[in-house]
Amino acid sequence: MSTVTEFVSVTLTKTLAASASASATMRAAPQGGILEGSNPSHYDSKNPIILFIIQAGIIILFCRLLHSPLSLIRQPRVIAEVIGGILLGPSVMGRIPGFTNAIFPTASLPNLNLVANLGLVLFLFLVGLEVDLRYLVSNWKPAVSVGALGMALPFGLGCAIAYGLFNEFKDEPGTVPISFGTYMLFIGVAMAIT
Repeated sequence: MSTVTEFVSVTLTKTLAASASASATMRAAPQGGILEGSNPSHYDSKNPIILFIIQAGIIILFCRLLHSPLSLIRQPRVIAEVIGGILLGPSVMGRIPGFTNAIFPTASLPNLNLVANLGLVLFLFLVGLEVDLRYLVSNWKPAVSVGALGMALPFGLGCAIAYGLFNEFKDEPGTVPISFGTYMLFIGVAMAIT
């Protein structure tokens, strides 16, 4: 019995000594947390999720805070999101020195745009699921007439504006010669779809 006890104690002592020396030399890589002194808003292409969570949190919180006073005047949440996008963009907050480079650096924008586009696709999918085709079929005449007038009026005004713009700027130096029909069609369609 004493030999087994001696064997276990010797083996345990060797194992503890080996693990103590191994843990002193083989430490885990730093995780990049605030407690280790790293800046979480610094963009790291190997780990972009940290800055994305900060960006998404700021955007969501900002839009929620904007929606609170706007809901008192019965504005939908999308209005708060549009105003929040304008305020967080280069027009307002982007003028604060260092804000855009710290929170929305150029290298992180593709990730943010990807998630925004995925959200838009999912939102439009949900809107498509809620469309009642029976209501659309029963009201097709007013829908077609309003849609046609809504396209024809801006198209006609765009064609009228194109005549004046074409004659004003066709002789500008550095412009490519283009036929009036092509220019009129471009301006008319641009006005109609916007």
